[in-house]
Parts: sequence; structure tokens; C-alpha cells
Amino acid sequence: MFSSADLAKALSTMPRHTYPALPGRTNHLQAGILVPMRWDPDPRCIMTERSRTLRLHAGEVSFPGGRPEPEDQDLFGTAAREAVEETGLHVFRRLGELSNVPLYTSDYRLFPFVAEVQSPGQVVDPGEVASILEIPIMEMLHRPSFHAIPSHYQERDVLCPTFEWDGLVIFGGTAFVLLELLEICAKLSGLPMPPLLAGKYQWSDLLGPRT
Repeated sequence: MFSSADLAKALSTMPRHTYPALPGRTNHLQAGILVPMRWDPDPRCIMTERSRTLRLHAGEVSFPGGRPEPEDQDLFGTAAREAVEETGLHVFRRLGELSNVPLYTSDYRLFPFVAEVQSPGQVVDPGEVASILEIPIMEMLHRPSFHAIPSHYQERDVLCPTFEWDGLVIFGGTAFVLLELLEICAKLSGLPMPPLLAGKYQWSDLLGPRT
């Protein structure tokens, strides 16, 4: 089993990527998101189910975060502030940073910061967050495979990951952040990464007819 110190060391040495903007997007806007991890005693990743009354991304699963405010020192400050406002989670220890990810549904780009927290959090703003999800990392890594959606990006065919948890589907930029985290955790655990297999979902299943 890996510890928070192991994860911090792995994050400090991993190569991070800046992926080009997606077709039809500039992805020039920045959003800081927190990837909260806690050990109980196994590692768990905390995510949120967004309220179904929101105008944008209603009902989707995401990490706490948002766009910068003037009082934020940097994007990590943005992520930490939003986590407190949405879930009451306070950073116990900053562990590192993952690759930034462009979004298909807007011109934002996610900048993910992994941090250790000491509680699962709670719904602070029900107008924005419907529920808190705890994703057990080891359970995910022992799955036989993950569903994926075939797409075309940068003149090549790619598989876009999706993850199912508690009746919800994690997809899009959030799923790519979770995928990178799981890949790191798999290496630390000495486990093979479950393969991505296409077939169950299409983008229209998750985003509606606009795709």
C-alpha cells in the first residue's frame, strides 16, 4: 500500500503535460481544481456530484474547484478556496500537481492539484453540490477494465476514459484527471492499469444531442 509521502514523491518526478486546445476551442481560461486524497486506511479520492439545478454541467461528477478570484494567490489557492466553499475540505498537505486538461464543453482548462485531507467533507452549498463521493483507489485498480469513448484528437485516434461509481458516470476532462491519478497509483501499488475498452458509451449518451 502506498502512503501520501509516496504519492507526493511520485508527483514531484512525473512529467506533466499541457495538452493542446480541443477542436473549436481556445481553452485559454484557467480553472484550479483540488484532487483531495485521504487514507482510511486505504487511499480514497474525493469528488462531488454537481447539483442538477445548475445551468452548466448539471448533475456531472467533478473535483471541487473553479475560476480564480482576485484574492487567490495562485491556482492552488483557487482550488483550496473552492474546496472549502463547496465541501468544507481543508488541505492538510499539498502533494503535487497533475497535467492540465482542456475541456470540450467550454474554453476552460483544468489545473489539478493533489492534496491530502483528513475528512470526507460534506455538502456546504447544496445549490452547487448535490453529494460527496469517495472513490476507493484500490477498488478501481482491481476492476478488469474501464469503458471508453473513441475520439479523434491531434490527428490520431484516442480513447477517452469514463468511470462508473454509485450510479454516476465520470467523463470528460474530469475523467482524464482521474485517469492520470489512477495510473500513478497503479505504479505505486505494483498493479497493472485496467485497460480502456470502447463500446458502452457514446458522447451523445453523456452530453446529449449537441455532440
